[in-house]
Amino acid sequence: MEFVAIDVSELAPPEPMTVILTALANLEQGDCLLVTHRRQPFPLYEKLIQAGWAYHCQVHSDDHISLFIYRQIAQQLFEQHFNDRNFQSKG
Repeated sequence: MEFVAIDVSELAPPEPMTVILTALANLEQGDCLLVTHRRQPFPLYEKLIQAGWAYHCQVHSDDHISLFIYRQIAQQLFEQHFNDRNFQSKG
């Protein structure tokens, strides 16, 4: 599993959702999108689940989160790679 990183923390709504959805459309099978954002994109979460994506959010501070988005069928693969990479919260 490869982690593809994007940063939408400086974008004004609705640009973050547009950028994230475009990146997901181009994501290779088995890869994970790592999004740096300034807040949790709650409206995006339901869209992700309905479209077959899963996510994991790490809140580092009030204005900094890491959002991991991957295909639901890759849940075990994500958990393995997530634990292997030892992503740690910084806040």
